[in-house]
Amino acid sequence: MVLEAGSELTLKGGGSFIKLDGGGATLVGPVIKVNSGGAAGNGSGAAPILPGAAKPADADKAGELLVPAQKQALLQKKPLCAICEAAKARAGNV
Repeated sequence: MVLEAGSELTLKGGGSFIKLDGGGATLVGPVIKVNSGGAAGNGSGAAPILPGAAKPADADKAGELLVPAQKQALLQKKPLCAICEAAKARAGNV
């Protein structure tokens, strides 16, 4: 398994941690055991949930524009809607 991180990779557990970064490997904990026995923990395998049955696509037709001013702006091929621009100005998002 390869884990890749941009600048740092930290593994935490039980009040201890291992940090790998550009400066090297840092081991922090109450007791650090190096080559003193022990065994790896038991993990569980991957158990992805499969997707359910597909639902049919909507058969409805597209809706109408909400505001007549938007329709007018579209028909006039203007890139801006006056109502939308006024709302942005009131909100300070100009």
